[in-house]
Amino acid sequence: MNRIAITKTILLLFVSCLAVANARQYTIESLKNPSTNQQNIALLSQVQKTIDVNRKSLKNLQWLEVEKNEIVKVCIDGKIPVWETSLNAAIYNDSCIVFQAPTLIGVDSLKVHFRKGYKSHKINLAIGMKYLNFKNEKVKLGYNDYTEEEIFLYGIQNDDPERFVSFTGTFLVDKYPVTNCEIMQLMWDSIPMKTSIKEPTLQKLAEQWANRKKFSTRNENCAAHDSATSTFFVIQAMKYANARSTREGLKPYYKFKETNEREPAILSRGLYVIGYYDYFNLYGESEIQVSIDSTSKGYRLPYYDEWMMLARGGDKKNKYSWGDSASFDDALKYARFYHCKSFYETDHVGQLLPNGYGLYDMFGLVEEHVLFEEVNPFIEHDGGPSCMKGGDIRVTKEFQENPARSYWKQINYGYNRSNNNSAMPGGFRLVRNIGNKTKWSEIKTVGKE
Repeated sequence: MNRIAITKTILLLFVSCLAVANARQYTIESLKNPSTNQQNIALLSQVQKTIDVNRKSLKNLQWLEVEKNEIVKVCIDGKIPVWETSLNAAIYNDSCIVFQAPTLIGVDSLKVHFRKGYKSHKINLAIGMKYLNFKNEKVKLGYNDYTEEEIFLYGIQNDDPERFVSFTGTFLVDKYPVTNCEIMQLMWDSIPMKTSIKEPTLQKLAEQWANRKKFSTRNENCAAHDSATSTFFVIQAMKYANARSTREGLKPYYKFKETNEREPAILSRGLYVIGYYDYFNLYGESEIQVSIDSTSKGYRLPYYDEWMMLARGGDKKNKYSWGDSASFDDALKYARFYHCKSFYETDHVGQLLPNGYGLYDMFGLVEEHVLFEEVNPFIEHDGGPSCMKGGDIRVTKEFQENPARSYWKQINYGYNRSNNNSAMPGGFRLVRNIGNKTKWSEIKTVGKE
């Protein structure tokens, strides 16, 4: 094992041990302690959500979804003498605990002891994420740009034809696109206050982040509905994913290596050449080889088919998440099209309706980076390893003056923009596999549905 690998292993162990060391036990006896109760009055009086948990369900893997900073009361149908968690918490009564969720998106936990000194039961907390468990779920992939008649008459074909597949897998998925505050706080040390970059666009992007850091405070709380980042390159999104994994004691999903290749490409399944566009950390080469660690349960960008499945939210019929309605007002219930402060500042996440899976802003707010797992089927993409999905705000004077223009009709499940040279800045959301590997199996064509 080389020195870098040893250092990473030590760091992961340190993070894991630190989390265990910071765990505290909360007992029923604390209710009898006036000083302890006085300290927790504020927390107990500000409960925003109550979640009831069935005691029998704790025998299986249990996931609860909460928002960042949310003050949550969890109650179990039985007397709980000891709770254990690293979160700021207080005992509410003999079966309930109140805690404040962390300020950053991720995973935390509660441990429940039904008897002192006996084995505990774990409750996992998905902060700012959706827990999605699919078992032979019938989902629709692909998008038909052309009808069967057009294909017959003009000899054209759909690059990614619609099809139904059966999917099995368990995900944690970001409910919202990753926000600027999330990136600022997690990657604080790698964001320089000054840049030596001369290229004008990269220089402006670096200066924008430096300016944001200047007016931020280290370890400040990140609001659940902060503004979505729109200026990250795909390599930066990968680094952020690794940083989130490391913070939770998980093995990073992406590994980086120098390469002699000079064009972004998919070399094989899980092996890519990515354009190195990163205004935080300059690199001597224009491209870098990226491989995945198949043993990692860490955070990563969604693959193309995964993003399509998640964006549809269980929809098997429509072209848009808001249905096949031709109403611009219906579209605006789900997608933000024409509100933006500047190229560097988007609107806040989670202000509109979610899709069928409880995911927000899949369309309209920012374009999202996705990877192709093995093959890029789109001819115009020239085999690039990634593309942009979801559509962006497209702020133009003409569009603002006439928001009912037809652009919004182009933002359907088939919308994608090439990112051949990995030089497109945009937004993104992350996913994380839980449990066994995912499994896809084709059912039948859409035409026979």
